[in-house]
Amino acid sequence: MKDIKTIEPEKECSAARGGDAETEVESIPVYRPPLKKIRRFFYRNLGPPRMPLAFSLGCFLVERFPQRIPFTKYASQDHYTFYIPPFGTKAYRRVIKGGILRDLDLGGGPSAVTLAITARCPCSCYHCSADRRSRKNEMSTEAAKDVIRQCVELMTGSIVLTGGEPMIREDHLELISYIRDMEATPQMFTSGYFLENSRVEMLKEAGLDVLFVSLDSPIAEEHDLTRGIEGLFSKACQGLKYAAQIGIRTGISTFATHESVSRKYPELFFRLGEELGVSELTIFDVTPTGKLIDKEEMLLTSEEHRYLSDLQEGQFIRKTGPKIVTMSYVNYPSIIGCFGAKYQIHITHDGYVTPCDFTPLHFGNVLEEPLSVIWNRMRAHPEYRKKTVSCRMQDPEFRRRYIKKIPPDAQLPYPMERIPME
Repeated sequence: MKDIKTIEPEKECSAARGGDAETEVESIPVYRPPLKKIRRFFYRNLGPPRMPLAFSLGCFLVERFPQRIPFTKYASQDHYTFYIPPFGTKAYRRVIKGGILRDLDLGGGPSAVTLAITARCPCSCYHCSADRRSRKNEMSTEAAKDVIRQCVELMTGSIVLTGGEPMIREDHLELISYIRDMEATPQMFTSGYFLENSRVEMLKEAGLDVLFVSLDSPIAEEHDLTRGIEGLFSKACQGLKYAAQIGIRTGISTFATHESVSRKYPELFFRLGEELGVSELTIFDVTPTGKLIDKEEMLLTSEEHRYLSDLQEGQFIRKTGPKIVTMSYVNYPSIIGCFGAKYQIHITHDGYVTPCDFTPLHFGNVLEEPLSVIWNRMRAHPEYRKKTVSCRMQDPEFRRRYIKKIPPDAQLPYPMERIPME
């Protein structure tokens, strides 16, 4: 008999989802997968963090046997996760080839790139990770296309447009189409502010493959308060639902805090995702960066990480609802580990290249030198040569060695070369 653990959510206001305030959300069963210890032993010793080629081999296997991969066969049959291109595409094959070259130190580059095409945004989030960053020098359309081309040349499969609010930029549809024409997978993270039906249809026509909407709370009033825009939750959810209806792959992106975990918000987001027809729910860990860069007390506890990890690993035989992807599980050192400067990089609207969008340290500017040069510089840094580490931005030692040495009045991202080495 399978070991079933049931997570009991609190009674929570469901007005944002069309229900009564006292409606109790149905709990999510968590199924302990069989042979968990053996699987963890395999990951720890033969998985992507340690074994060269394991990442590419894993991509090959899940493409060949998708019907045998738990929670892939029902949530999104042509994706293992939205952070990797669809099975069978040139972008997917590029990710596999790039992973082989990267692991053998023969070339290759990041599997995914998040590209902030603007710093402009209608929201005023308390947690904005782009705080203390310039709002000037937004790269031109041609410069952005050149960056996209360089990403593809480095064997990148997915290019994710972010901001700011990417839909505020006038040429975002042109850039989406260019990514598609370069045979990469165009994705977007948005606040949902501009998701009227007509504009969602334009995203579809431009070739957008995946649309993630960022939500801070499953409760409309709370979300609107944290974003500073009344009615944003409703608009975002309506746009997300319509996008799913017309064939755009959709997901909800949120982050976990002490409070949201204690109030069982991840389960509420899961039920919301079911109602909206989304295929994937991503739960990031709250990360002290941007406006929260000094708030290290917000870092999750080991118990909170375990709870979130169980949500992903525990969906072993579930057959309905969106796929759950949690940073707590994926970034665990014996699963994948830190993605920064290995599987992904981030490029700011003004060209600075960072290991991820949470890391306020840059290794150069793609508007001044080739992306390949910056990528190799980043990979050669002693910190990023390490193989098995969890999320660096949540690691106290990494923060002591690098983040706390950033001058408090410095513009971000800060040059890594100016951080004194120990």
